[in-house]
Formats: sequence, structure tokens, C-alpha cells
Amino acid sequence: MSLVNPIQIPSRLPLLLTNEGVLLPGSTMRTSVDSARNLQLVRSRLLKGTSLRSTILGVIPNTPDPASDAQDLPPLHRIGTAALAVQVVGSNWPKPHYTLLITGLCRFQIVQVVKEKPYPVAEVEQLDRLEEFPSTCKTREELGELSEQFYKYAVQLVEMLDMSVPAVAKLRRLLDSLPREALPDILSSIIRTSNKEKLQILDAVSLEERFKMTIPLLVRQIEGLKLLQKTRKHKQDDDKRVNASFNSFLHIVCVSILCHNLADFFCFFVCLFCFVFIFAL
Repeated sequence: MSLVNPIQIPSRLPLLLTNEGVLLPGSTMRTSVDSARNLQLVRSRLLKGTSLRSTILGVIPNTPDPASDAQDLPPLHRIGTAALAVQVVGSNWPKPHYTLLITGLCRFQIVQVVKEKPYPVAEVEQLDRLEEFPSTCKTREELGELSEQFYKYAVQLVEMLDMSVPAVAKLRRLLDSLPREALPDILSSIIRTSNKEKLQILDAVSLEERFKMTIPLLVRQIEGLKLLQKTRKHKQDDDKRVNASFNSFLHIVCVSILCHNLADFFCFFVCLFCFVFIFAL
């Protein structure tokens, strides 16, 4: 199983430091930029660049950018995501900042930081070489089984959702069209996962490790959806019982009123008969 065109990133990347979330390959994220070095990166690289290469940057998670460029860089998370800046939106209120829409391409590892100002640049080693599964038969067989297991849970999860929603239907089609190697990252960015879990998935360089790490997350999401659907069903049943009870109550009330009115009418008729009989005497 192979990707169509393996991604090849530059050997040096400008680094965007973020503490807001974790960008995984194949996913898209919006991030706010308002610190000194990150602002310089956007202004000098993204806004002034004229080539596609200038829109590729390295996103370093779990690493806050210091408010001032006079401060030293903090320890950098060693694994990052090479990303393509798809959109840049700027604003001066309440202070100058940019919002970036970035799409993850692949993992990389920082070899060394070669420049810290005006924004950090590092020599990197690309980690995701997703041309195909490993060539050894045993490893390929094990990954094939994990891949099939992951795919089965992914399909089960998606088909539990409302397939009439276009985004859900598109996701279902993507499960069949995307390479299995890419699915753990993409599904992990869609389902409910914490930043800590996403960071662990990002750090899982081994494909086998990623499958083993993300399958329990899929199972957890499936069980959560089952519980939610069960709760909704119980609520609907309770609503039906309440409605039935209320309807029964209304029926009893209506019958009581009707009987009461008939009783009154019968009493009135008896009194009228007695009155006519006495008057006739």
C-alpha cells in the first residue's frame, strides 16, 4: 500500500512555536500568532514569500513562544509537524496578531537550531516516509492486521454517525480512498482526544506504534457513542411513557368530566320530572 507522491520537505524549516494544540499530519488547525518571533515569521516569511516553499514551516507543539524576542528560546519539543500555511488573516485589535490556517504534511525531528532571531530556523530530519509498508514479511503482516483492525473500527465509528451529513459521507469515502498509513493521524485529529494524547501520537514515529496507540482511542469513541445513543433512546422512551401517561390522565379527566356532566344532566332530568309530576297533582 503506497502513497501516490511521497512528500519531501526542505532540510531547513522556520519554526512556529505553539502551545495551543497539536497539529498531526493530514489534519488542519487554526492557530493564533501574537508573540514576537512568531509575528516575525509570519511577516518576513509567509507574507513576503513568493514561492510554495516559503509557505512551508515547522510547527513545534507544547512549546510556548516567549513574549519578547529578548528572551531565550525555551526547550523545544523535538518532534514537530511540517505544515503548509493555507491562509493568513491579520488584525490589529485588540493588539497586532495573525490567525493561521495550517495543514499538516509530515513529521520531522529537529537536528539542530541554526538561527534564533528574528525567528527560529532549524535543520530537520523528515521522519514520515510513507511510500509503503515495511518490506519484511513478518512486519508487513503484523502491520496489515493492525491496519485492517483500525479500518474496521474506523468504519464502524463513522457509520454510527448521521450519514446524511455531507461531511460524514465524505469522511466515509475517504476511509476507502486514503492510504491506511495516513488514517491514524487523520482520525485522531477528528475524534475526541486530548492534547496530551495527540502529542503522544505525534511522537509515535513507528507506524506500528501509532496503530496500537490509536485503536483504543477509536474503541473509546465508539463506546461513548453507544452510550450516548442508549441514553437518547432511554430519554425518547421516557418521553413516550410520559406522553402516554399524560394522555391517559387527560382521558381520565375527560371521562370524569363527561360522567360528571351526565350525572348532572340525569339529576336535572329527575328533578324536572318530579317537579312536573307534583305540579300536575
